[in-house]
Amino acid sequence: MYISKLTINGFRNHINTNLELDTGTSVFIGKNGHGKSNLIEAIYMLAIAKSTRISSETDLINNEIASNSGHVKISGVGKSKTKTIQAQIDFDVSSGKNSQKKIPLIRKSLRINGLVRKSSDFVGNINVVCFEVSNLEILSGPPSNRRKYIDILISQTDQDYIRTLQRYRNVIKQRNHLLKSIKEKKSLEKELVFWDDRLIYEAANIFITRNKFIGKLFNSIVPIHSKLSGGDEIEISYKPKISLSQSNINNLNREQLENLIKENLMKFKTLEISQGTSLIGPHRDDIEIKFNGQIANGYASRGQSRIITLSMKLSEAELLKELTGYSPILALDDILSELDEDKRKIVLGTLGNYEQVLITSTDAFFLQKINLPKISVYNISNGEITKTELPK
Repeated sequence: MYISKLTINGFRNHINTNLELDTGTSVFIGKNGHGKSNLIEAIYMLAIAKSTRISSETDLINNEIASNSGHVKISGVGKSKTKTIQAQIDFDVSSGKNSQKKIPLIRKSLRINGLVRKSSDFVGNINVVCFEVSNLEILSGPPSNRRKYIDILISQTDQDYIRTLQRYRNVIKQRNHLLKSIKEKKSLEKELVFWDDRLIYEAANIFITRNKFIGKLFNSIVPIHSKLSGGDEIEISYKPKISLSQSNINNLNREQLENLIKENLMKFKTLEISQGTSLIGPHRDDIEIKFNGQIANGYASRGQSRIITLSMKLSEAELLKELTGYSPILALDDILSELDEDKRKIVLGTLGNYEQVLITSTDAFFLQKINLPKISVYNISNGEITKTELPK
């Protein structure tokens, strides 16, 4: 798959960006702070419907529009051998006020081929794998970072999984409210039965799907990481927040799994009530990543961690290709400068396997050392993009 047309209006420092892109490799050159990462962020949003870089969508809005109201649009046309998809994200922005400061009111909508869609029907129409320096936080950050990573991967191939996550999050929200109410003697413990049953059902769905995908990811990453690292070993396994040994994770049928979740809920019920929050379930799970037999976080160096996360992303791309039948768009946001020349050659050598690759960099130092059949080069300055010649 590749994006043939891209329009970005009022998104961060991209006031009016219009690009016609082709297959092959497109390289965007510019100084830091001029809009390279914002471009990649916008393209990635066309795949997953939201930004992974911010907590508030207010930060995505161009400052002038945020102050004076207006419209923000990200639109892209994705093409593959079998389909053409137009994905569009709109933000209608109007002025708003609270007691401290002026805050814009934002109404967001998602469209596929002109029709408004829910996020669960939007994600997965255009598939993008995004490489960026912050990916190191998959290893170094809290379990929520690793859960987000695997959930984004699964969501691009399984829209039912998105709906399951949405239902589960609602269950946890309602159950937490009830736990607090029980703690305050405003509700009875027996009222938990309804929400426990729903938690068990949705948690089992998430567990089974995550465990399956992590197994596929592990099988894919081993040869990729070995090649990039020069033979180092890597292991990836699912660590659910239930009393379960790693050895029998894959040996449980659904009934056994649901019974195990139920047992854990009973075991921790008193503690959950005292804390007023749900302590058991996929929202507490983790993914364990080992490097040469040791937990990678804290053991692997920054350089080794970079290779691990890069291997995970390349494996993600291979897995998406396998499951969807077409290659995802690869977006490499200023990561080549982080690699030594040998690793850079290995990564660049894989680019020909994908229909479209988007690379950002502060300079074009690497272009003279790669042999790719189709390269387009663009300059980015203050959010404006112009096509230029390949440096010689």
